[in-house]
Amino acid sequence: MTRVLDVARLHTVAWVSQIAWPWGIMASSLAINILLFASIDEAAPGKTSTGGLSSIYVVAAIGAAVSISQMFPFALGMSVTRRTFYLATTLVTVVQAVVYGAVLYLLNLVEGATNGFGIQLHFFRVPYVDVANGLLQVAVYAAPFLFLNFLAIFVAVWFVRFGTNGVFTVIVAAILGLGLLAALVTWQGWWGDIWHWLSSQHQASLLVGWPVLVAALAALGGMAGIRRATA
Repeated sequence: MTRVLDVARLHTVAWVSQIAWPWGIMASSLAINILLFASIDEAAPGKTSTGGLSSIYVVAAIGAAVSISQMFPFALGMSVTRRTFYLATTLVTVVQAVVYGAVLYLLNLVEGATNGFGIQLHFFRVPYVDVANGLLQVAVYAAPFLFLNFLAIFVAVWFVRFGTNGVFTVIVAAILGLGLLAALVTWQGWWGDIWHWLSSQHQASLLVGWPVLVAALAALGGMAGIRRATA
């Protein structure tokens, strides 16, 4: 465990892509949204919901992928085993998601206390994903980090092992698989049943449970793929 913690510190080298850029771009998105909605509120009163929060998730996922391509060769050069490197990366990803989720929850409270920064803006309190339970809200914010970051890490590991052709092969296979699945569902007329099943799911299952499950599968896939990856 000590070795894993030591290797986890290697990720501090990539703090710009993992911390500065995600929060910096989200802050820019927030500032733009405040200025934009403050200027058009009279024309569209009350319509102040925005998807700007998604920016931090997208940039964090890109940072996670970049950290693999940058840190993996460096770690191997320091005689770090692939298993130790991946466990350290997993630890950093999980801790990052929880901490970022907690910070976003604090910003959610600030937004609520200031009546949406004075203009009733819903930037952090996004409809449907804004829940009353504080711990669940942290989990709701953290789950997309786990979901997107582990998917990005899986793709990055696949790239390190198989190169560009390998990544595009996976993308094409995923598109074909999803397309055939959609065709089958349409042919059988299952869309109504699927929407009914989704609507019957608990909010925690949709916002936390299923994304975390997919993240866990992606993490296991990344672990399997990195065992034979070369720098």
